[in-house]
Amino acid sequence: MRKKLKKIRHQLSRSKYELKKRRISFKRKRECRLRLRKYRLEVRKQIALKDQIVKVSPSNFSLIDNTEEVVKYINDCRELLHKKEKIYIDLEAVEKLTPDAIAVLVACANDKKFRGEYGQISGNAPQRPNLSKLLFESGFYQYVQSSPEMKFAQNRKCNLLHKESDFIVQPNWAKQACLYGTNHVFGNSSPNSDLYEMIIEAMSNTNNHASSNKGNVKWWLYAYNNPNGNTCYSFVDLGVGIFESLPVQTFKKTKIKLGFSHNIDLVKDLLDGKIKSREKMDNKIRGKGIPQIANNSQNNIFAQAIIISNNVKINLKTKQSQKITSSFRGTFLYWELTNPKTYESIKN
Repeated sequence: MRKKLKKIRHQLSRSKYELKKRRISFKRKRECRLRLRKYRLEVRKQIALKDQIVKVSPSNFSLIDNTEEVVKYINDCRELLHKKEKIYIDLEAVEKLTPDAIAVLVACANDKKFRGEYGQISGNAPQRPNLSKLLFESGFYQYVQSSPEMKFAQNRKCNLLHKESDFIVQPNWAKQACLYGTNHVFGNSSPNSDLYEMIIEAMSNTNNHASSNKGNVKWWLYAYNNPNGNTCYSFVDLGVGIFESLPVQTFKKTKIKLGFSHNIDLVKDLLDGKIKSREKMDNKIRGKGIPQIANNSQNNIFAQAIIISNNVKINLKTKQSQKITSSFRGTFLYWELTNPKTYESIKN
């Protein structure tokens, strides 16, 4: 009996030893496979980079906070693409990335006029985990070449909304974007009328900024529920921009006689509604356009309200504007929806 027990114990210990040995062997093989995979990816990356021009992005990649540098970066990329170059957008060392910049990036990457006939764009994600997560969950990878895993990383449930459209106005998307914000900021399911009107006007104005050829400009709407309790709205169209649109061009002809020298001289007239839409029919289906957006922005539920178009940046809250050295080819609108009570407590 003792001999049998001794033999069983020996067999058990031997089995445990063999099992442990197999586990170690499996672990080592797995590590080797991962190392090899990483090495292959690095080699492929290096081979790809040989034919590409690496464009290191600004460390503060925010169109709102770092307008001059980010617009210049975008214009530099556009220029290279139109020279039939392949560019690599390097976001690895980015220290600050904001939703507004992501909206502009995805709009540029999908715009044929921006890319040029033969230009190609690729790139990487920020090294910082929180910024990388923001880019992944934004839905950015649905609109660029990427793996299926990256495409389905978008957080649709409660966080973000990303939408491209060929149509001038989409009330349903405007309403859904409003609900994203009001649910997050105020905890209710009623769309705010001022916010809704601003989004509708932005969609309508895309037609105005599309030059004489209608239907060639797509707009992008991006709503991001910030963990700080605010909701950031970014609206982008890459048409000719407000100050190069036909209504403004016509208005400029009269202003030149009065000493017009820069688009910034037209801001007051634009916000006051003196620059009319080019079509009477357009006026029947629209509100007041930019003046209405500017007026609604005064509501204290908006912490920020910004327009960037051509060579001008306008703060709709203060009605102040500034010149931009590098002209932004298109129109960018930004609002930050906030709960006034919460915002005041944060400020104090």
